[in-house]
Amino acid sequence: MWFLIALLLILLAGAVVLWPFLRPQPVGAVPATGEDPRLAELYSQRDMLYQAIRDARFDLQTGKLSQEDYDQQAARLKQNAAAVLRQIDQLETQLVSPKLDAEIEAEVMSAREIPPALKKSASNGEVKRVTRASTDRFCGRCGASLRPNDVFCGKCGAPVDQ
Repeated sequence: MWFLIALLLILLAGAVVLWPFLRPQPVGAVPATGEDPRLAELYSQRDMLYQAIRDARFDLQTGKLSQEDYDQQAARLKQNAAAVLRQIDQLETQLVSPKLDAEIEAEVMSAREIPPALKKSASNGEVKRVTRASTDRFCGRCGASLRPNDVFCGKCGAPVDQ
């Protein structure tokens, strides 16, 4: 009796583990991220080449590779990485929709404009002074926002240009 229960549990566990491998996968399925599969493959190649360059540098530091071997291997890997980066750039420019790009540019331009009410209510000198006073200040070192009277950054301690 115990033997049958144990056998049943083993079969059930095996079915649960093997189920994802036994399901049919659709041919040419798009990744769940919505990313182009060609682009995902290029990103994967780029990451593998970067890791290979780091591994070669580590092998040089530990003495597994001579300087000559490292130079040859690193040059070859860097050329391959540059080629993959060029392919990524080409594919990304093909995938960007011109309509979406135009919409983004229009939003950026509208965000850069001075509001019409501000243009009407102030003279030229006042517009510059009002817009400059209304902008926030940020630390040049760490990017943290600063209060108007800060002399030093509250996050990193760097002196603030007045």
